[in-house]
Amino acid sequence: MRRIAALLTIVAASLFGVVPAVAADGPVRQFPQSVTLGFYRGQVVSYLDFGPVKLTRGNKIAPIWVVANGVEAQRNIIDTVPGRRDYTPLWAVRVVTWKDGATPRVLRSRSAVDAAVRSGQATVRSMPIVVNCPVL
Repeated sequence: MRRIAALLTIVAASLFGVVPAVAADGPVRQFPQSVTLGFYRGQVVSYLDFGPVKLTRGNKIAPIWVVANGVEAQRNIIDTVPGRRDYTPLWAVRVVTWKDGATPRVLRSRSAVDAAVRSGQATVRSMPIVVNCPVL
């Protein structure tokens, strides 16, 4: 009878889109984690932000560009994703700042950041921080 009640609970939950994770030895405890959106070569990607980390010898890192004074629709920019040889969830923070007199716009790729810097409209500054943000 308990098995039938448990099965009915799972079926009812699945009808409402809430299915508890179950392992062989019981339910799996889940923790909420907000997803952050960013840009990869013009496309929107999502990633988890676990915050700053301390590097150890041999850690592989990639740059992530954060626009300090951009438009509201601006997101962080990365240039690699899972499946690429250069992918890593550890990101060295680079701050992009639009210069006075420049008209901020949404930058969606590394090449757009590079073009803004080459044209004299923005600067990029490396920060002494690495964050752990695995791309989903």
